[in-house]
Amino acid sequence: MATVKFRLKAKTDNSQIFLRFSISRNQVFETRTGLTANFKDWSIEKSQIKQTKAENKIIAIQLNDLSNFIQKEHNVDFSKGVIFSTNWLKKKIDLFFGRNSNPENDDLFSIYLNNYIELRKMDSNIKNATIQKFIQLQTKIKAFEKKRKGEFLITEFDKKLMLEFRVFMLTDCKVMESTANRTLRCLKTVLLDAQNNAKNVNRLINNFTIENVPSIKVFLNFDEIEKIKNAKVIGKDLITAKHWLIIGCYTGQRVSDLLRMNSGMVFTKIDNEGNKFPILELTQIKTGNEVSIPLHDEVLKILEIYNGNFPPTYGKATDSNFVLFNRYIKKVCEVAEINNIVKGKVFNEELKRNEILETEKYKLVSSHICRRSFATNFYGDKRFTTPQIMSITGHKTERMFLSYIGKTSSDHALQTAKTFREIAQQRIS
Repeated sequence: MATVKFRLKAKTDNSQIFLRFSISRNQVFETRTGLTANFKDWSIEKSQIKQTKAENKIIAIQLNDLSNFIQKEHNVDFSKGVIFSTNWLKKKIDLFFGRNSNPENDDLFSIYLNNYIELRKMDSNIKNATIQKFIQLQTKIKAFEKKRKGEFLITEFDKKLMLEFRVFMLTDCKVMESTANRTLRCLKTVLLDAQNNAKNVNRLINNFTIENVPSIKVFLNFDEIEKIKNAKVIGKDLITAKHWLIIGCYTGQRVSDLLRMNSGMVFTKIDNEGNKFPILELTQIKTGNEVSIPLHDEVLKILEIYNGNFPPTYGKATDSNFVLFNRYIKKVCEVAEINNIVKGKVFNEELKRNEILETEKYKLVSSHICRRSFATNFYGDKRFTTPQIMSITGHKTERMFLSYIGKTSSDHALQTAKTFREIAQQRIS
């Protein structure tokens, strides 16, 4: 059941009274009522003003009537399928007090986008990473509108405006081409959603294609991993980073899953012949996919160093762990002389943007190289099928997997053709 509560956020004699409206666990909205109260006159326990003064009694009546009004409006709008948000709550409070309030015009793209985001926040099946992409779109749209000194209607987004927005992202936001194109795809997704909700959308949007700029795939091959394994690094932090880097290249997980691996995730599986195999099982944080990872001999050797445990991390804070790991593995790869010149994404401090440059490979190493190295190396080994590797990386489709490692279906076909030829040659001999 939806509930209304009031509270003060400041302990002053003229504190703003906030209204907190809870529809469900995932739908909680809060905003100012426009009324004020002395903190000394406020009952935190009852979430109400103490009726010790005549003026307080008037405020108490207003808050009680406002609470009933919000509940009533919620029931009416719920039956209409209205999307509830903080903006909805602000509008209803203004309506109750008779204040001037322009109703939300969701023909404006910014309003529609905000409602789109709020609705998806309520959907437990949508990952936070997906929502963040649309929040980033919202940030860039606001900046674009500020530069153009006006808000855009949904109908205004045609091919010309979308391309102008792309140029704005490249020049003003200083994002890379792949990032700009990804944001455009998010924009098109919202426009198509608006079209499905009977909004007037430019008819050419359906045919607007966004170029897929292939990203540069940097990975460590088996020879380079061997060099890292044999590198003489000094210091506990670098040694730990070296061990985690090797584990990452043989388990194929994102850093968010890699650095939380522990011995409690490892189970012994027995086949029909009685052979025992150590398998690590985890649920990936980003996707929620459950994966089972056979532990490679190189991983088991490292676990022996730590008496059957995984290496330690650098602290309790997750973000700082990631930052330090990224910093240390670059140094490890530098010591291991992973310094052949390759093309990759490098941050330009002067321009404050990423650029594609040729540089020493160790400078391009980041935590994600673990996952990509695993996928690329074992895909290249004919003893492993693509579904086997995908079951470990967590990719849902072969198309997504091949794109991830920089392969196309024609590359896959070529590999199959080579196998056909080998089979034919074996028959001849």
